[in-house]
Amino acid sequence: MSDLPPVISPLEKFEQEILRLKRGKEGNRQRPHKLVMLLSVIELMDEGILTENKIYLSEHLITTFKRLFNSVKRKNELCQVGPPFFHLRSSGFWFHKVRPQQQNEYEKLTTTGGGIKLIEKNIEYAYLRDDVFEILQNPEQRKRIRLLISWLLDTSDK
Repeated sequence: MSDLPPVISPLEKFEQEILRLKRGKEGNRQRPHKLVMLLSVIELMDEGILTENKIYLSEHLITTFKRLFNSVKRKNELCQVGPPFFHLRSSGFWFHKVRPQQQNEYEKLTTTGGGIKLIEKNIEYAYLRDDVFEILQNPEQRKRIRLLISWLLDTSDK
C-alpha cells in the first residue's frame, strides 16, 4: 500500500544498533569488549548504582567489567576497560562529556592506547542517547537487551 519503511520502536532501533556495532576481530571471533561494557552498564543499573545518565569510569564499572569479561574471554584476550569505554563513541548511542579545556586534545584522539589515563585526562563521563537511557531504565527492556547481548557473546565465534 505504501512505500514508507516500517516504523520501528526505539527498543528495536537500539537492538539493531547493537547488532551493527563495530567490533574488533581475531580470526573468526568478534571481540567481546564493547558488549561487555554495555552489560556492565546494565548491571550497574540493575544494582541501582547507575541512576542518572552519567557513566563514570568508576571502580564499580571497572570491577563489574572485569568480572563479566573474565567470564566470556578467550585465552589471548586482554581485559581492557579503556578501549570499549572510548570506542563505543562510534555506536551512535554512546557519547562522552569532554572535560573543560580538553576538547582539542579529545578531538585528536583515535585510541586510548589500551589504558585509561587518556580517558581520565580528557573525558569526564560517558552518557547514552536519551532514548537508550530511557530504554535501559525499564527492567523488562533491560532484560531483553541483556539477552540479545548474551546471545551475541555466545555466537561471536561461530
